[in-house]
Amino acid sequence: MSLEDEQDVSTIDGREFARAIGLEQIAPGRYSALLIANLLGGALSGIQNPAKIVREIELLEAGEAGQFKQPIQNRHPPLKGLWHKHYMQDGLPSLAMNIDKGLNWYGMPFFEQKIREAEEAGELRYLEPADVPALVDDIVRGNYRRLAEKQALSGEWIIFAKHEGQNYYLTVATHDKATHDRVRQQIDDLCCLEFPFLAQLLADA
Repeated sequence: MSLEDEQDVSTIDGREFARAIGLEQIAPGRYSALLIANLLGGALSGIQNPAKIVREIELLEAGEAGQFKQPIQNRHPPLKGLWHKHYMQDGLPSLAMNIDKGLNWYGMPFFEQKIREAEEAGELRYLEPADVPALVDDIVRGNYRRLAEKQALSGEWIIFAKHEGQNYYLTVATHDKATHDRVRQQIDDLCCLEFPFLAQLLADA
């Protein structure tokens, strides 16, 4: 990124960006500057489409489940007392995580069906090269769809706090516990200044 580009980025108004992506309309005044910085950085770098995160916030505000696991309150430090909701991160890591989860939960239904058909026919059969695309499709798209139907897709985290019946959206984080101390420090340094109730909520957790 050139110096000129950096100067252009520095002039972007966070509230205007929040309006442009729909966040201000969905959760007016209940999102942090830290979250906006995360979303803006992801958009400018091409690493993350903010629409995916805003969509999950919209579903949460509407009380709709969506395709991901239900929001969970963190029970262990350093994020104890806060909540997280999953969203689909761009790129391969989240996809790979759900493929692995789908294999653990459902196995390979297409392959298992082929075995059953062979057993019922009393024949020894082998997978043909023509079967491979259907097998791969079932492992990837089929299991992804099964997880979505069970509202069991996994992703990275939208971190939020609950206060007086409303959600306050603070930042995004990954499953990697090694990063959670840094995330908590950012919340302490930045979000607690924006939302005064947050320091007491975290102290009481």
